[in-house]
Amino acid sequence: MISSYYELVKPRMVLMNVLVAVAVFIFASPEVISWEALSVMASGLAFVVASACVFNNYADRHLDAKMERTKNRGLVTGAVTPAHALVFGGALLVCGVLLLYTVHPLALGVALFGFAVYVFVYTPLKPKTGYALYVGAVAGAAPPLVGYAAAAHTLDYMALALFALLFLWQVPHFLAIARYRYDEYSAGGVPLLVERPKSAEERQRARTIFYLSLLVLLLFCLILIVQRWIK
Repeated sequence: MISSYYELVKPRMVLMNVLVAVAVFIFASPEVISWEALSVMASGLAFVVASACVFNNYADRHLDAKMERTKNRGLVTGAVTPAHALVFGGALLVCGVLLLYTVHPLALGVALFGFAVYVFVYTPLKPKTGYALYVGAVAGAAPPLVGYAAAAHTLDYMALALFALLFLWQVPHFLAIARYRYDEYSAGGVPLLVERPKSAEERQRARTIFYLSLLVLLLFCLILIVQRWIK
């Protein structure tokens, strides 16, 4: 039962979003880093992202039932009822809001912007058009703004540049996912902007690009942290 709820929050996605926000927080911090604010920001953002993932899983439960990779998720098998998922997602959101507000209202506002785009725009568009990818990339690029606002208490050109960089990073990242998991998404009726791989080699190439994109993200975070210490 606990594992079913744990899977609903998409922990790897939560970790990736929090990692970027933490790196940007360190980068944007003044001379003295507030480690308390950093930990509260990271926790609050984790709750908000987890909540968004739960609501996304709730909306996608009928699509998930058609896909091999997702057919055993709690909302599909009945281990988690739709009503309980909504309560769980709502509780996570409340926790995130309370934590982020104590850090800075601007950080909370940006996090809620990303939440709203992901849940209320990207999620209903996903089964209708492959261009939902770009809407999802907007939501996925919000964590750098959360980290920046939490540390600097403002959003300036540098914050917007970090937002743009993460937005651009997501496009090849998610196109690679769509390509090497083409058959799964196609079975679920999800429109894609890529063609089915013509061979196992093409599929493997897409998977390699996916993992390389994760490495690029880790290097990006490392560069931000190193830059903070040497500036």
